[in-house]
Amino acid sequence: MKQVLLIAVIIIASGTFFLNSAASRSPLNIERISADMTIRQVQQGKSVTLRGSLYYQRNGNMVTHFVYPKEYMIVANKLGETKLYDPVKNTVIQYQNLLFSTQSSQFYYFFSGKVSDMGLIRIGYVQDKTYNEAGMLVTEWKLKTPDKKASIQRIKIVYDGQRPVYMHYEEAGGRVFRKVFYYNYQMLDTYYFPTTTTEILYDKGDSVVSKTSYTDFKLNENSAAGWFNYTIPRNAKIEQ
Repeated sequence: MKQVLLIAVIIIASGTFFLNSAASRSPLNIERISADMTIRQVQQGKSVTLRGSLYYQRNGNMVTHFVYPKEYMIVANKLGETKLYDPVKNTVIQYQNLLFSTQSSQFYYFFSGKVSDMGLIRIGYVQDKTYNEAGMLVTEWKLKTPDKKASIQRIKIVYDGQRPVYMHYEEAGGRVFRKVFYYNYQMLDTYYFPTTTTEILYDKGDSVVSKTSYTDFKLNENSAAGWFNYTIPRNAKIEQ
């Protein structure tokens, strides 16, 4: 279960929300958003489903409350501090890695309007190709400072109009090891969100397929109360 939930952390850290203006009127100033979430993962023929709700604030704090198949809490912030809490055992697993920063998530891009580069400039990539393919806009990105040891050498983004619909990540030699598809866009205030994403991770001939679906979006004062400022009990035992 820990391995499954850790994958869920990575999915959430990567994020699934994008923001594109759909009207000329001023957008709503969104301070916080909540949504119900279902994650389905398939690996080596085995399927796992997780259900819960996510609570994100403009300051970067994010709480994810899983309720199925077991209750877990994930508390993360913009500094990359991530905590996985088991309320039944009263134990917590802690991570500190900027890869898990909520500023590396699409939630951050959603609030800051950085959809056009998907945050790639911030993490050291520059655009080196732009072209049209089958009616879609394609942008390709490379490392600003070449580094043969970097696990991600190139990134490709495909847009349908202004909406991103696909990304992939390449390692040295051009092998694509991660693909992400964005679809089922829904208008929220003046913006469009892909309510569903499918991610495929390839590793040593195997693959992990994860489909994440979001429903019941609520904004600001209409968002579900009680979990945004959740804190893990001080007496929780830290697991190594």
